[in-house]
Amino acid sequence: MDIIGIIMAIWPYFAWYVRLGWKFKDAEPSDLALNVGRISGIVLVIVGFILIVSSCSTGSGADTKWAEQFKEKLNAGQVKEISIGMIHTTILSEEEKNTVIQMIQDAELRPFDAGDIVGSNNAWMITFIDETSLDIIIFGPSGGIELHPKATETEYEIMSEELKNWFKTNYNSLYIGVALVNYFV
Repeated sequence: MDIIGIIMAIWPYFAWYVRLGWKFKDAEPSDLALNVGRISGIVLVIVGFILIVSSCSTGSGADTKWAEQFKEKLNAGQVKEISIGMIHTTILSEEEKNTVIQMIQDAELRPFDAGDIVGSNNAWMITFIDETSLDIIIFGPSGGIELHPKATETEYEIMSEELKNWFKTNYNSLYIGVALVNYFV
């Protein structure tokens, strides 16, 4: 669309000839036809530019919106509980829950696509007051701590060394036990 618009804006006679002039012998376009062609070309360039910019900027809009909404839910105190463990589930104390929430709030949520890769050393689950829940995968495909929302096609790595270290320090026995189970299975 942009190329056609540029040709129409810069060379309106050529654009007129390609569109209509070749059909008639010794025909010439009027000044009005050339001006309308030039204006149409400018409009096509503008529309093409808008389409290019909007297609580049809206690629992950829904996923970005999810990350913002997730952090807003954390900020609003909507977390009911956080549980850790796939086999033996442990519910975090109120103090631990608040510590984890704060570390997640402070961290960047980096989107990534895990594809068909599955597996982890452990899992957490955040349950919200409205009874919805979200899986947090510990050391999954990204090698870090990940959010796997059901509402988006994108997974998010929680970019926080502090959170990784907190987990290893406070739940190291759970981490080692699950890693050994995964190793021998």
